[in-house]
Amino acid sequence: MSYQEDNRGQFHFSPRRGWMNDPNAPLFYRGVYHLYFQHAPNSLQWDTMHWGHATSTDLVHWQQQPIALDPTIHPGDLWSGGGVVDCGNDSGLKTGDHDPILVYSGTRGVTVFYSLDGGYTFEPYDGGRKVVVPDGDSRDPKVFWDPVSRRWGMVVWSDAGGNGVDFFSSTDLLNWTFASRFQAEWLFECPNMIRMPLDGNYHWVLHAASGEYYVGDWDGTAFHSDWTVPQKINQTATFAGAGYYAALNFENLEGDRVVSIAWQGENHGSVWTGNASFPVDLKLRRTTDGIRVVSTPVPEIELLRENTRTWKDLSLDANAARQLLSEVWVNTYELEATVDIRDAQRFGFRLPREIAYDARAGQLNGVPMSPQDGKVKVRLLVDRGQLDVFGNDGDVYQSYNLNSGSPELFTEGRLTLDSLTIHELASIWVSAR
Repeated sequence: MSYQEDNRGQFHFSPRRGWMNDPNAPLFYRGVYHLYFQHAPNSLQWDTMHWGHATSTDLVHWQQQPIALDPTIHPGDLWSGGGVVDCGNDSGLKTGDHDPILVYSGTRGVTVFYSLDGGYTFEPYDGGRKVVVPDGDSRDPKVFWDPVSRRWGMVVWSDAGGNGVDFFSSTDLLNWTFASRFQAEWLFECPNMIRMPLDGNYHWVLHAASGEYYVGDWDGTAFHSDWTVPQKINQTATFAGAGYYAALNFENLEGDRVVSIAWQGENHGSVWTGNASFPVDLKLRRTTDGIRVVSTPVPEIELLRENTRTWKDLSLDANAARQLLSEVWVNTYELEATVDIRDAQRFGFRLPREIAYDARAGQLNGVPMSPQDGKVKVRLLVDRGQLDVFGNDGDVYQSYNLNSGSPELFTEGRLTLDSLTIHELASIWVSAR
């Protein structure tokens, strides 16, 4: 199988063949990252759902594994869901050396599947009996651990009375009790609850498939927030099939690290459709507008860097800016720029799509972003069929499915360039050629 089609991402995961959508139950176990995903292995469009499976030891190089959940073997609708590693054997399912790994799936009720071999094969719990059945139409269960109440929580989307989520509580991951409901019109599909640190305290982030989110508190049974308007993790048009949707974070990571990965649905080739976003670290940051979630590429991207070039301390007019990168020919790469914009009106990069910072409006690609000490940072990940835009260490995060090329720097007004670095990025598929 070749991964070298012109629009096949070289450092964004995509399936060997078939359709891919939402990431499911990303988790870390004994040195291996497991990514499950919605998968129709014999179709280029949405079809009978399986759970595909890929593994990595470094979050960047992925190896596709045999299908984890198969509708001919595993009961129910195998739609989107989450999973956890039961390190304390709360479920009582452990029979050998491996900790039980439990994943949750299903529509109009939640079914549990468990693995006793480290996440490669799964059995249905209790014959596939649904352990909770929310009112109305429901799907996309996500399980999380609350170290304060020392209980497991489950959040499930349901349309009973309008968009919202039902919360359930458990001590054993198998028997669940209804805890509360949180309703909001923006809270549609693939809900996620994440406990995140900030300034020595912890807050909870509740987000939807769109990446819209509230920051609030969890008291063990209910989510509370004084927010009335959601913010967005990814500041693009986010809908099913867009360049960002249905993100989940990897469970069982050490410490307080939060790594998130999403579905990008607008890319396809001759034998595959859809890919995963490049994983990002999520953190909370205090801003002048309040607490916000910020996103940066996982530092493991450094494992792919090669042929690095850097320019420093340059003052450029429009013609000098245009000429600076005229002999740079790159295909898949990472670009980092720190720019003093006090004399510039507008600058950016043509890929040929234009990624621009408007100093007059204080916006990067249409998203508000204030300079810091008169400077702004722009970081781009450019792949075949994917483009990720980051501004000011994660204040701005945008993901697109589109083809790009070598960059051209442009400016309106004189540009003071503190530094510009381009790292060519190696293919993660080299071993699969």
